[in-house]
Order: sequence, then structure tokens, then C-alpha cells
Amino acid sequence: MLIAVNAGNSRVLLGGYEEDGQVFSASIATEPKLTRDDYACKLQQVLLLYGVNVRRIHGGIVSSVVPSMVGVLEGALRLLGIRDVIEVSSGVKTGLNIRSEQPRQVGSDRVAAAVAARAKGKLPCVAVTLGTATTFTALDKSGALVGSAITAGVQLSLLALREQAAQLPAVAIDAKDEGILARNTVDAMRVGAVYGAASLVDGMVERFAEALGETPYVVLTGELAPLVTPYLRIPFEYDESLVLDGLHLIWKKNRG
Repeated sequence: MLIAVNAGNSRVLLGGYEEDGQVFSASIATEPKLTRDDYACKLQQVLLLYGVNVRRIHGGIVSSVVPSMVGVLEGALRLLGIRDVIEVSSGVKTGLNIRSEQPRQVGSDRVAAAVAARAKGKLPCVAVTLGTATTFTALDKSGALVGSAITAGVQLSLLALREQAAQLPAVAIDAKDEGILARNTVDAMRVGAVYGAASLVDGMVERFAEALGETPYVVLTGELAPLVTPYLRIPFEYDESLVLDGLHLIWKKNRG
């Protein structure tokens, strides 16, 4: 079994793969202050929860947008006895043609998402991740990564609004939907966050379509995607495991 690990700003995604299938997926909180021993314990508990014997795991692959987390997670996997661990970095084969002025600065999570999106065979394509940040990664007809866009995520936008506007209350984002015509401040902030994020995705995809010369296939992922997808007007696919699947494909590219 392979274990794929992607550490974002707010949570660490874990996926177990055997052959071409995902055996389990899970997530734990991202806590940069924890040591490799702490994360080894957490990972062992997750594996126990899903009935996975660590001895079945022959390799691991790690990606992270939090640089300090990479070594910690690699160390945690090695403490569990997993010796063959790959870090998604500039020296790793991805098979992805990145047409960027600074290819090494493209986040490893976006690279993994692009690899998985391209493997679906529906090109051109835009992969959208809705997490702490909202990111767009565009692939052209050939499957090359030709452009990206990054903006603040839904919760981050709400937090900034709350911090900069003294009279506005703290608001929890949930799936509550009473329409676009909010009648109080809390609902107005919720509507602005969720419907605003949906409108952002709709509008950005329209602009990517103009740049790509045709309407792209759109795949969404990320922890906040389920809150936003009900309000999208564009055709899309939701794939919760897009990044983990991409890591699995990168592992196969490097280890066969």
C-alpha cells in the first residue's frame, strides 16, 4: 500500500492506495508546532481507525504548501517504518509541462491537482481548489499547465472582513441558504461569502475560457468546495480526492 499525504494550511489529507484504487482517505488538523513524533502518533491512530496495518505500507509521498511540515511528515512516516518516501519537489517526475516563468514556485498541491485533472482526459481543463486559498490551475488542450490564479479563500475573506470592520460580528460558514436577499448582518456576510465565492468561480472560469479559446472542463476540490458548489452556474465535477489521486499518479511516475 502507498500512503499519500498533502499538508495544507488548515488540514492534512491522507490517502491509502493499492494498485489503482483508493483504500481509505482521512484528514487531520495542520498543527505546525507538532513534532514528527506527534504526527507519527496521529498517523498511527488514523491507520488503526481505518483498519490498516502499517506493515502493509511500502511507500509514501508527501506534498505541502507549508514548508516546515514536509520534513516533519516525512520523519513521521519513517518513524512508522515507511522507508521509501518521496517529497513532491523540483526533482520529482510529474509528466506535467509547466509553462510558467518560475515553475518551481508552483505549489505542489496545485501540481498534484493538475496531474490528476489531466489524467481524466477532458481538456482543456481548469482545476479549482477551495480551501484556505482559492486557486485556479488551467491546462490547455495538450495538458500543459498554462496559467494560474490565487485569491483569498472563503473563510480567510470573512476573517479579514471581520478584523477590518469593527461593527461586523464573527460568522460561521454553514450550508444555510435563505436566498440572496439577506435580511440581517450575519446572513448578509454569509451570503456575501458563499454566493460571492460561487460568482468568483463562475466569472473566473468564463475568463479562462476566453483565454483558452474554448469552454474548459472544470473540476473542483478542497474542504470548502461542498459549501460553494450548490450555487455554481457553470458545469463542473466535484472530486474530493483530486490532490491525493495526483500524488498517487506522481508516485507511479517515479516508482513504476
